[in-house]
Amino acid sequence: MDDFNRDTMTMRVDSLRVIKPGWVGNPVDEDGKFVNHEFPADQDYNSFFLWQASGNPQKEEKKKDTFRLKTVNASEFLKSKEEGIVLVGHASFLIRIGGKLIITDPQLTSPSMWTKRYTTLPFKIEELTGIDYIFLSHDHFDHMDEESLKHIYQQNPNVIILTGLRTTPILQEWMPGVRVVEAGWYQEYQPGTESISVTFLPSRHWSRRGLFDQNLRLWGSFLIKSKDIKIYFGGDSGFGSHFEEVYNLFGEVDYAMIGIGAYKPRWFMHQNHTSPLEALRAARLMRTKNLIPMHYGTFAMGDEPLGDPQRTVKREYAKRNYKFKLILPNPGEKITF
Repeated sequence: MDDFNRDTMTMRVDSLRVIKPGWVGNPVDEDGKFVNHEFPADQDYNSFFLWQASGNPQKEEKKKDTFRLKTVNASEFLKSKEEGIVLVGHASFLIRIGGKLIITDPQLTSPSMWTKRYTTLPFKIEELTGIDYIFLSHDHFDHMDEESLKHIYQQNPNVIILTGLRTTPILQEWMPGVRVVEAGWYQEYQPGTESISVTFLPSRHWSRRGLFDQNLRLWGSFLIKSKDIKIYFGGDSGFGSHFEEVYNLFGEVDYAMIGIGAYKPRWFMHQNHTSPLEALRAARLMRTKNLIPMHYGTFAMGDEPLGDPQRTVKREYAKRNYKFKLILPNPGEKITF
């Protein structure tokens, strides 16, 4: 059960272990809304409408961009027991680690009827069986999709959803009986297995699905750890000290999935999404061994052309002597540990 501490105006799950010394829980403002511990988490409609009204200086370039990620078939990975990571598209990955199969922020369709999908799925939806866990980083439509979740739950009735505070009610409204485990930042889930541990960590973002629920559900990132491998799934995030903190808390990470898309215009997007250069900086501070950029190539959600994030991250990576490897998979391609 969520524990709200009125004295400190914080919230956490009483029964879960806190891994950061001195952390009392997630900050909550006087309206009961979550806030970022380092930066404000405030997105208003005025800023959004100003962005939409200001025009896109790359509009023609975006229209003419022929960049496309080329999907390959991942059916064999789903059928196998092989450990590794497979990009599904956007922020959706299949991860098999410690004998458990995870899907992150499953988006199998499109977040709205107005959003075109530029990649195809690397499998048939009916092949998505054997899923042990769904990770939901936050409640935005391109990360927490009702239709996709219902498909997965129907085919995987024993699946467990791991997510942030106050997200259970909407999920159980969509899927009565589904098992959901919530956590606050720096809390370790109890997924019922000793083969992996999963910790919910901060991201610099916000939440909203309707007119009156802004920041009522907690957003975050995930650290997955098995006996041999550590994986960071960043969800959506602007740049902040939480990236370097991953190294301070867990040491070197083997693989880090960090967003590089929907990053323009910077005045509007900087607090929500890392740019390609910021993702490289985050990976360096985290001291990851491998960076897997995500959140690009499937939906054109920012002002930049579809292929701009990948072209930019490759160009910036080539300029410096980074110690980590840059991995740019197509949907369906397997990254083997």
